[in-house]
Amino acid sequence: MSSTSPSPTLPNVKTGSLRDELSSLRIDRSQARRSSPLALLAWGLLLLAILGAIGAAGYVALKDQLFPLPEVAVDSVRVMTLGQLKTELTATGYLESRWQAAVGAKVPGRIAEIPVEEGSEVKAGDVLAELEHADLDAMLESRKVAVALAEAQVAEAKFNAEQSQRDFKREQDVFKRNAGTQAALEKAQTTRDANKTILQAREASVAAAKNAVKEAEEAIRNMFIYAPFDGTVVTKDAEKGESIMPGGMGASSGRGSVITLAKLDELEVDTDVKEDYLGQIRKGQPTEVVIDAVPDHRYRGKLREIIPMGDRTRGIVKVKVAILNPDERLFPELSATVFFLPDQKEGDANQSERKGIFAPVAAIQGEGDEKFAWVLEGDRVRKVSVTTKGDADGGLIEMASPFKGGEMLVTSPPPGLKEGAQVKMAE
Repeated sequence: MSSTSPSPTLPNVKTGSLRDELSSLRIDRSQARRSSPLALLAWGLLLLAILGAIGAAGYVALKDQLFPLPEVAVDSVRVMTLGQLKTELTATGYLESRWQAAVGAKVPGRIAEIPVEEGSEVKAGDVLAELEHADLDAMLESRKVAVALAEAQVAEAKFNAEQSQRDFKREQDVFKRNAGTQAALEKAQTTRDANKTILQAREASVAAAKNAVKEAEEAIRNMFIYAPFDGTVVTKDAEKGESIMPGGMGASSGRGSVITLAKLDELEVDTDVKEDYLGQIRKGQPTEVVIDAVPDHRYRGKLREIIPMGDRTRGIVKVKVAILNPDERLFPELSATVFFLPDQKEGDANQSERKGIFAPVAAIQGEGDEKFAWVLEGDRVRKVSVTTKGDADGGLIEMASPFKGGEMLVTSPPPGLKEGAQVKMAE
């Protein structure tokens, strides 16, 4: 026997009212269209807020990540001499005079006069300074008087010696005629000998007095400081009224020197060369010297001496490079750069001083009359036609046009580089 369940009973809903309720749930598209500008404004404000938070640097970084610029290597166009182009080794140092001395006095004293100034040209033996010596002058005059007195005493002793010699001869004659006595003869002889001894003593006194005068004169001469060689006064180390002391170590003991003198026509560069490069230099090797204070001129030089003593803490060897054509613009302690050159043939020295404009070979593209280079200006490149001359040397080639020096060229440019393209330099 089966049973059946009753059917569910539906609520009594009116059809018209249900349709109205469903209609109320529909989206009003006209209202959505009217509110879209406000939504766009909200989105814009949100985007501005995000960009502000990121900042300009972040924006650039984000831009670089999304649109990276091509990286290029660059090198400069340089003005240099043919000697610098062929340089085998470069070293830096300072100018010094081969003959330079800090000149002081032999004795302590106070400076009375300095008749020279910095830059004064002097000859060997010229007076550089004078110390006070009034006391020595007085002593000299006193000793000259002592010489005059000693000479007068010599004259007196000489007269007495001559007289005693005559008296002795007279007593001899009397004694030979048996008219005199032995005692009188002996007395005359003794007097003669005594006067001779006195004369010798007086003559010795004159010599001593004259030596005393020479001593005083030498002491006065030591009050003058003389130039030991021809040269130029480069510094005054003391002034009038200051006390000086031979070997003085400061103000407490007095100045040690008065004048620093140097021969400016014999200048050389004191520089260091690393031990690793010692095999690349040799005595007598030609060089070119550039002085920082005279950048528009190149001086010819020669390696004068390799000092036979190394510095094991720094791994260097000191060398001296003589300047062959110094001029009035050079003086000690100026910084200098030495370019060690290969051996030159006769007439090559002047040729090595010729200046030229050189560009890196890697920056020159094309061949023949179609050669060009990419010049970097700011962050963009510009294509420039170029003309070269001669062969490349050391990665550089001489330019005939159009560069003047200092331009930045793109080396080994990437393929597809175009005029005006924006790039960035490789780090």
